[in-house]
Formats: sequence, C-alpha cells, structure tokens
Amino acid sequence: MSHFNAWSNPSKAGAADSLRMAAFLEERSHLPDLQEVNQKLCEKLAARPGERLLEVGCGSGAICRQLAEEVLPGGCVVGMDISPVMSAEARKYTHAAGVKAGIVFGAAAAETLPYADASFDGALAARLLLHAPDPGAILREVKRVVKPGGRLVVMDWDFDTVTVDHPDRELTRRLLHWRSDHHGGNNWSGRQLWSYMYNAGLRNLSVHPVVTVAHSETEALTQSLWRTAQVACEGGAITPAEQEDWVQELKGRIQAGTFFASIVYFIVEGLVMTDSLQVV
Repeated sequence: MSHFNAWSNPSKAGAADSLRMAAFLEERSHLPDLQEVNQKLCEKLAARPGERLLEVGCGSGAICRQLAEEVLPGGCVVGMDISPVMSAEARKYTHAAGVKAGIVFGAAAAETLPYADASFDGALAARLLLHAPDPGAILREVKRVVKPGGRLVVMDWDFDTVTVDHPDRELTRRLLHWRSDHHGGNNWSGRQLWSYMYNAGLRNLSVHPVVTVAHSETEALTQSLWRTAQVACEGGAITPAEQEDWVQELKGRIQAGTFFASIVYFIVEGLVMTDSLQVV
C-alpha cells in the first residue's frame, strides 16, 4: 500500500499534521549532528551584512534564524515554505527565540517564487530536493531570482552512506537498503546534487561532504535508525523479532559506550552565471 508522503508537499497535509511536522523539524534542529551540518551549510553560504538571502523549504525557520544576525545591518533573510502553516510556525519559533530583525517568512511553491529576477544575493535549500518530484525545476526557479554572480548552496543526505556497527551485517544491510529505496523520498539525493546544479546552469561548483557521527541517542541519526527499523518491519523487509533484536543490540551498545553510526551529507555550492560571467 502506498502512503502520501507529507514531506513532499506539507501544504497538502492537514493543519494538525503540519503543526506536528514543524515541531519535529524544530526539535531536530537542536540535535548536535544537525547543528553541525547546518553550521557547515551556513559557512559555505558565507552571508554578509546588507545581503538579501532566500531559503526555500525553510521548515521551522531554524537556518533562517542562524543566518539573520549575519546579514545585519541592512540585510534580510527570507524564509519561504510551500505550507502556510509551516511559515506561520516559523514566525512563532522566531519570535520565541527573540529574533526581531533581519528575517521574514512567506508561503509559496519553490517552483513558482513570487519574486522578480535577480532579487537576492544568494539562496539555499537544505533537505528539500530529496522530497521534490522535479529538483531541476526548483533550482532553475531559485537561480532566476538570484543575481548574476550570486551564490546558491544546497544540502541533502545520502542514506546509502549510513554506516552502523552491528554484528549482524546481513540484517543491517537489508533494513538500511530497504529504507533507502522505499521510504522518505529520494535517499540518493546527496550524490545527485552536483548533476542537479550543473544541469540547472550553476557553475563554479564545489562539493563539501560532511560526515556526522552518532554515539548516543541524542543525535538525529540514532533516532532515524530506530525509525528505519520500524518502517523496514512495516514494509515486510524484516520481521518484528528482527526489528527488536537489531534495535536492542544497538541500545545495548549505547549503554556500553561502543555504539557507532555515521552518515554523509553533501553540500554543493555554485554561482549564478550569465554568459559574460562564465568561467571556463
């Protein structure tokens, strides 16, 4: 049975689901491994005072808040999400965090942004394209609203890069591969960002792999592994007994201090180039 993936278009989810999704994103933004990769993303965007920046698929607004201080004085970060509920929650989280300047939120599809050409100095998309049916359409639209010479930075994970130290290799491969192939969007998006960006006309590309490591339950990756085992069981890839044994083994390793897991996030940055600015 197929299920609607609300992450592919939160605007089609009910209000209650949208609120839950925003809370989920906000909670995860405080976890150490996601803070690490978000910080690397912001470093590559290299926001400067006075700039106008755009984040498409801003979710709960965590990255926008991180960038807001860097564009002051005189600049602004615009957070755009397809879900009006998500955008409203981002405003609430921003107010609660005490951020009062340098940031605004709106609602629109990333494929049809309500901005004129060359409206922004730079733009970013984090964990968005893996859920998009047509990543190229989004990148071409974002490129349109960024000034010539402006930066575009994108980031996604690649779930097939997950490593987990577990004694049952066959079972571990089976459930990880099932999750990668059948749940949560395009889990190879990270390795495809380079071609997405190139095909959309971005140039001067560079790629920055970020490996995050988990040793406890405080990391987002560890929580994703529990969910991975659950959905693999629900999908028939493993049995309930295998799910229980696999999870309990890892929880035992957490208690013993020997748990290890990792995942690679790929950050790709490029420039919006006109013909006169092309660099061979």
